[in-house]
Amino acid sequence: MTSLLDLWRAVDPEARLVSGSRALLGDTARGVLRTRAAAPHLPPAIDGELLVVDGSLIRGRPLDALLAALQAAELRPSGLVLAGLAGTPRLEAAEGALPILASARPVAQLTDAMESYLRDEAGHLLRLSLDLRLAAAEAALANPDPAAPAGLVATRMRRGVAVTADGELRALHPRPAGRALAARFAAAHTRLLSGGSRTESARRTRDGLWLLERRVRVGAAVWLFDDLPFARVDEVAADALGVTLRALLRRPPAARATSRPNRAAPPPPADRIAATLLAVARSNGRIAPAARALGVHRNTVLYRLRTARAEHGVDPRRAEDALRILSEADRRRA
Repeated sequence: MTSLLDLWRAVDPEARLVSGSRALLGDTARGVLRTRAAAPHLPPAIDGELLVVDGSLIRGRPLDALLAALQAAELRPSGLVLAGLAGTPRLEAAEGALPILASARPVAQLTDAMESYLRDEAGHLLRLSLDLRLAAAEAALANPDPAAPAGLVATRMRRGVAVTADGELRALHPRPAGRALAARFAAAHTRLLSGGSRTESARRTRDGLWLLERRVRVGAAVWLFDDLPFARVDEVAADALGVTLRALLRRPPAARATSRPNRAAPPPPADRIAATLLAVARSNGRIAPAARALGVHRNTVLYRLRTARAEHGVDPRRAEDALRILSEADRRRA
């Protein structure tokens, strides 16, 4: 059965949860109703339907007034979607457990898209999988770094995406307005890896971070992270990204560790500092893996870190600095 969360994530991931229980997002949505009118001109009472409401009806009014009108009409929807609310002020959160979403899309367009998904969820997910696999493969061909396809999936799915391989954080992409979550994942990823990687894993940490893990090969995995539970489209996206990463990370760790940079034309000092900061950030603050990746002695890495900290106040061993360095590197590649 399709849940409200599945509909939300598949049809309009940019919609935001403005009120209600996150736990009830997993309740089944039996269908979709829509209305452009207020009570008493409301659709018939059908339990378990998702109700899409024209947002103009609640502009300047508290959500409690809308909920009271629904209760008076004996409507018991599984959730509400307030459509056409782009650029409106922040809504006053109502008390109660009914999940309420706010979307910028118009009522008719949003309802048609949700009804289409409910009619053929399997076909929608299959098309999404093929589309993401093709897009991720094209990104990998343009840039064979795992961060490239991971960043594409993070942008498309609006979820945080991370790639870990051989104990290193190879890519970290926050979702929009989700940098704090990315910093939390960066700080916790060593502990997560020490717990052992499973082929299929979806769980919630003690601090409220939702994690979806897909193992790519032994010692490598792709992670989706957020402060909301995951839907079926997120599982499809993780599987599609895993296909591309499996090809990119096929080389054994020994081959990567023994590779050496081209020493014919050494980079200027500023570039060496920048490369060192990026290598340490990708290694989750560990010096030895960064030194192997750069082909230099660990003392050289430590010297460059001291220089960067003294001249610029940057230290990639801090989670906030590491996240900023990785994000800037991704923007330069883009």
